[in-house]
Amino acid sequence: MRVKKNKNKMLEIVKEICTYYEDDFIILNDIRKLAACDISLNVLVEDTNLILYCAAGRLKLDVNDASYELGERQILICPPKAELRNYELSEDCYCHGLSFSSNILQGALKNNVGLWNKCIYVDKVNTLTLSEDGEDLWIKYYDLLAAKILSEEINSYDGFIIQSLIYALVLELCGRMLLNASELLKRRMTEHTKQSSTIFRNYLDLLNSTPVKYHPVEFYANQLCVTPKYLANVCRQESGKSAIAWIQDRVIQDIRVLLAKPNMTLKEIARQTGFDTVSLFGRFARTYMGASPRNLRKKMM
Repeated sequence: MRVKKNKNKMLEIVKEICTYYEDDFIILNDIRKLAACDISLNVLVEDTNLILYCAAGRLKLDVNDASYELGERQILICPPKAELRNYELSEDCYCHGLSFSSNILQGALKNNVGLWNKCIYVDKVNTLTLSEDGEDLWIKYYDLLAAKILSEEINSYDGFIIQSLIYALVLELCGRMLLNASELLKRRMTEHTKQSSTIFRNYLDLLNSTPVKYHPVEFYANQLCVTPKYLANVCRQESGKSAIAWIQDRVIQDIRVLLAKPNMTLKEIARQTGFDTVSLFGRFARTYMGASPRNLRKKMM
């Protein structure tokens, strides 16, 4: 869905239609409100994790290169900077969205934040289907949080209470994700943290937090105080995927986000994503994304 408004104006509209809007956490009771204002779902996932819960009807959308169709009692989890396109809602669709930052995730999971990374990036647990009991529990969490936020009564501890309820909701979601994870991942979660697991988790964290990600493996290995060969072996062991492939995936995500911004030139995008020239940028896009940057941008618009 093409965004017709400038970003500042769009954010003002989003703030007005959201049930709750803070930098670290957003609640939108009904995503049809975004569709009615011709606003893309990407506004909820630029630097945050987006959770979409379908309570009724059907929701279709593309996330990066994958297509999803959500039905009743299904949840879709989108990591930061995911590119959301072509979303369609059935007439009877009721779907709410929760968007929360890495700060919220870290606060809720603390030292176990690696569980989230492994579920989302390694085991790719992107969709969940709740049982009837699971749906009932999810709705109770959500309704309690919404009721507290909308309450007109003033409590000196309102901020702490809301934060605690948000943490509880995030922890419930993570627990549901683990139930859907592979048996291999479950076994890893019950083991004592191994050095390789810690290195891999730190590598993902470093990769996600580095503004310009297009660097050789040596760049990241040096910051983690390991050799490039060791880091490559760790990535293969923990995820079945090379360290270079992880870098390429993150670069592709950043490119998609920037190409969707019509005011940015290809030269600016190349520089911001770490390419010295537009030619090198174009070669990367054609090799790993299947088309030139210009053609990729045309498909998005």
